[in-house]
Amino acid sequence: MSHEPFVHTHPFRLAMAEVDVAQIHFTNLFRWMDRGLSEWLGEVGYPFTRLLDEGPGIPIVDVRLQIQGRMMLDDQLVLATWMAAPGNSSFRSRHRFTRNGELMAEGDMVHVCVERETRATVPVPNWLRDLCADDEWRPD
Repeated sequence: MSHEPFVHTHPFRLAMAEVDVAQIHFTNLFRWMDRGLSEWLGEVGYPFTRLLDEGPGIPIVDVRLQIQGRMMLDDQLVLATWMAAPGNSSFRSRHRFTRNGELMAEGDMVHVCVERETRATVPVPNWLRDLCADDEWRPD
């Protein structure tokens, strides 16, 4: 890859509705990963409304998450989201949660590009492929 991939970052504070006995409830991390994907797509000019009109569909076929540290009520986190590892018809959305620069959790979602009506796989679009990072790339 000859360029830096586009990374969407989103700082936020853990609120009462997101914690269970003052510690983050793990399901919120999956919701934020999905939100990070939506924000990333919107920032690069392909919000989901455009994908619904023009395609491709990008269903999630696998989700993985590793929690590295305890996240608590009122912690200020930063979520970084980028796309990586494009294959013929799939790619990964990568998500990294940090607190004061320290890794708290890291996850990825595998998306398969499909023709929305038939659900047949289609190639990763060039616009997306051009914005993807190498598989090993991580933000600083």
